[in-house]
Amino acid sequence: MPAAMTHSLSLRVCSFAVAAFLCLPEMPVQAAGPAKKPDAAAAPATSGRTIALLRFGGPAPSRGDLRPLLQAKLEEKGFTVKSVALDLAAAGAKVKCKGSPDSPECLATIGKWLNSSPKTAADFIVHGTYTAGTPMRGRFVVYDIAKGTIVRDTTAALAEEDLVAREVLPVSVATSLDQHMNPPAGPTPEEEKILATLDEPEKTPEQIAAEQKAVADAEADAARAVADTSVIDTDNIPVDLKADFKDFCRTGPRRKRKSKEDPKDLRPKCQRGPFFGYWQPRAWVALGLTVGAGLGTIAMYSLALVARGPYKDAVGAHDDYIDAVGGDPTRDPQFAENGDQRYDALATEVSRTGSIMRRRAIVGDVLLGTTVLVFGVLAIIVFQDRSDAKTYIKQEKGLRAISKTFRFAPTFSKSGGGGALGFEF
Repeated sequence: MPAAMTHSLSLRVCSFAVAAFLCLPEMPVQAAGPAKKPDAAAAPATSGRTIALLRFGGPAPSRGDLRPLLQAKLEEKGFTVKSVALDLAAAGAKVKCKGSPDSPECLATIGKWLNSSPKTAADFIVHGTYTAGTPMRGRFVVYDIAKGTIVRDTTAALAEEDLVAREVLPVSVATSLDQHMNPPAGPTPEEEKILATLDEPEKTPEQIAAEQKAVADAEADAARAVADTSVIDTDNIPVDLKADFKDFCRTGPRRKRKSKEDPKDLRPKCQRGPFFGYWQPRAWVALGLTVGAGLGTIAMYSLALVARGPYKDAVGAHDDYIDAVGGDPTRDPQFAENGDQRYDALATEVSRTGSIMRRRAIVGDVLLGTTVLVFGVLAIIVFQDRSDAKTYIKQEKGLRAISKTFRFAPTFSKSGGGGALGFEF
């Protein structure tokens, strides 16, 4: 085929295709672009009591998941429950939350995502999380999508032997959500009046007068009691440890305390006399230490005095040697020996005996200081024991003085029995 004919045929085919395209009916053209995120304002309509119940995360309790029980209690309260096959962590990953899945921002994003579909549109989100432990713990949260607030956040222990929590917890969560939707009405004025009288019921004028009289009588009795006790001055009772010794001393052992809160038995011992009888056990311990340190001091000073004799003898022999040789052996070696005597042996003996005497004297000085210190502690302890004894005797004399002015005795008669009180003024 010639080239001119081929070119003419191509032009005709192209013209026919353009004409056929222009004759087609107009079709709507949808512009390409990224899909818009679901808007809460365009969410499908709900009943206002629709709940998106997420799957509970974490290991389920040994007695079974609480999710079916919670769903049943919510439905009993009239809520529409839509089960979501994702737990909170998976739902957060689905909507790509940046923060924690249980944060308010993430819950709001999950709510918008749920409301983007009529199948999952809801007014509230309920999610739960189990945490393994002893005992296992569970956290259950109710979130209001429209208000963006948490209605209920409950954490409870789910012990295996605890059967009450499994029944009470779902009811509590469902009731709190129901009361969030329909808050209970406050008490009426009549109910408030009744509540006000529960703690303090209304009283008749006779009861009020009787109470006022009882208060006045009690105040008068208290004033008389103060006046009566003022006669007995227990603060200025004289105490003489020597004169009062026989009245308060004991012949047997001390009373043992059942606990540290019980007071000590401060009664003096009759066999020890008015001085040593007031000593407590700690004073005797301090006395033993003082006597022991004193005896040690005397012993060491005695040993030092005994060692003084050999030391003086060694010093005398040393001095006699110096006089005999007529020189200083420490400077001139020709004076180091004189017959059968050697200077170094004599000097060594002076050093040895002097060291023994000084060591014993030093130990005696240490024991002397210890004796003085322990004796001071003993003096302080004895003073404290006598002061405690004075306080004890003063209290006992005060109680005896009060007991003399107050007497009680039972009385019996044909008509019954009773008691009699007696006071001395």
